[in-house]
Formats: sequence, C-alpha cells, structure tokens
Amino acid sequence: MSIWRIRACLAACVMALAVPVQAADVVGRATALRPMATQAAPQNRPVPLGLNAPIFLFSALQTAPTGALQVTFVDNSQLSMGPASLVVIDQYMFAGPGGSGRQVVRYAKGAFRFVSGTMPKDRVRIETPSVSMGIRGTTIRTLVTEDGTTTVGADEGYLFVTSKQTGQTITLSPGEKVTIKPGGEIGAIILGKVEGCP
Repeated sequence: MSIWRIRACLAACVMALAVPVQAADVVGRATALRPMATQAAPQNRPVPLGLNAPIFLFSALQTAPTGALQVTFVDNSQLSMGPASLVVIDQYMFAGPGGSGRQVVRYAKGAFRFVSGTMPKDRVRIETPSVSMGIRGTTIRTLVTEDGTTTVGADEGYLFVTSKQTGQTITLSPGEKVTIKPGGEIGAIILGKVEGCP
C-alpha cells in the first residue's frame, strides 16, 4: 500500500471518529482550568479538557483531586467546580435572551458555584442526589458529599429547594443556607456561606 493510501485511510479514520463530537451540541466552554479536568460523553472514556475547550451536552465533567474547572455556558451562566467534583449536563437549550430555553445540571458529588445567566430563570434546574433546585436571579453554592448529603446556600437571589424524597419545598433568601440529608430531611435554615465551595 502506498504512503498516500495510508495517509488517506488514516485521515478517513480520524474524520469518522471526529463526526460524533462535532455533531454533538456545544453548550459552553471551559473558561478556567487548574491543573486538569476531564469530559466524558455518554459511554465514552473521559478525555482531558484544555482551556477554552468546548463543553458538550450530556457530558460528564470531573475535576482532579486538587483541580478546579469553570464552565461558561452559551447564555453566560457560569458553573465553577472544586476539587474531586463530578457534574452531568442533562439538558441545555437556549434560544437567545428573551427566548425559550432549558438548562438542567446534575451534581453527583463535590463543591460547586453556579451564577445564572440570561436563560429564563424558571427554566433552570439544578439536581443533586437528594434535592431539586430552582433559581431566581441567583448565585448559589452547593456541597454534595459521597452519601448524597447536600448543603446549599444563596449568595444572591432566591433559591427554591425541594427534597426528592419528601417533596417538601423551602425558599432560601440571600445569605441563607441549609443541609438536606440523604433520606430527604431538610435541616434548619441558617445564615452563612457554604464552606469549601469555589
């Protein structure tokens, strides 16, 4: 086989492998990174992220044990992840400011800070193993432990927290935080920021 045929074959293989990634929906960019984080498409192995790398819908993002990652979404909302954190981008559609859209991110474990963008606020959901959260003009910090215990606080705006197990909903005002146990029990609302979050 000639060198040209080998090159053509290799190029075709690379193009075939690249199509699923290019065809996937880009929902944002990795706008800050230290020292490393990975992205994994469904049923694919994690691959290292580079600065300004595209973030794809349905991907799982994970930071190193000493790492950190910031994702800026198309609507300019921002998700910051602390060390050893894992999140999945479950839904993301954005039709531009004033248009329709939908954003759902699922925190599996770790420390997170989310700043809302121009996505309609009633169309943004943040999920953890124990709670589902809605926002209103919000900056929130969330800490999810290995057993699913979730501590969440509102820095700005309002946060609506619903226990997945009991269905109970509470509202957090700016400066308030609360802890929800794996069984769904919602603790007392207290003042303060969630420690250990970016």
